[in-house]
Amino acid sequence: MNPAVMSSRRADLVVEFLKQKLAMPEHGPGYKLMPERQLAVQLKVSRRVVREALEQLEREGIIERVPGRGTVVVEQRKPLAIDEVCQHISPAALLTARLTLEPAIAEAAALHATSHQLQQLQLFCEQGEAARSFVEWEESNQAFHACLAEATHNSLLQHFAQILNKTRRHTQWGAVRKAVLDADTRRIYSQQHAQIVTAVRNRDAQNAATTMREHLRMVEQLLLPRL
Repeated sequence: MNPAVMSSRRADLVVEFLKQKLAMPEHGPGYKLMPERQLAVQLKVSRRVVREALEQLEREGIIERVPGRGTVVVEQRKPLAIDEVCQHISPAALLTARLTLEPAIAEAAALHATSHQLQQLQLFCEQGEAARSFVEWEESNQAFHACLAEATHNSLLQHFAQILNKTRRHTQWGAVRKAVLDADTRRIYSQQHAQIVTAVRNRDAQNAATTMREHLRMVEQLLLPRL
């Protein structure tokens, strides 16, 4: 077997051993690991293997190698819960995320949507055009975007879409939308949704992405000055 491959596998074993050790309460933040040479002797591996393992742990943010102090365990940051993220995202950051993700969602939907999903997208468009109030229109709008994400058949994109929709409801964005989306604007948005559906139905992925981006640019021009 290639020596480099053997070294990498041994390093992986050392990484797993050290992770289990450092997960113990007595080895929490500030705990100092013994020098590489001593670790190599204790674990019966080469210093090169120990060095590779420590580099991996440092990349993962578990340890930090500080000149003059040695290798120490650092405090692990807990990821923010989705609700916390939604509540602290600015409208500008939300729009940037939408401009990044939603054209890709539309593009993937054009490639993977089923006939049933195409029918659903068309239905939500028609409901949006027929909506007589903001509440009715918003319900169809959310259903449209959720269906578009579902049509990607990509669970990760669907998850991101759920976060985007939840963030829209949690931030200042939602209140401003209700104030500015009059009947004429809602009608234009519905027409843009219809154009997206046409591109998806035609399996025109590039046009689906472009049309979604144009739609979001209009959203940007309408809402950002009021935020």
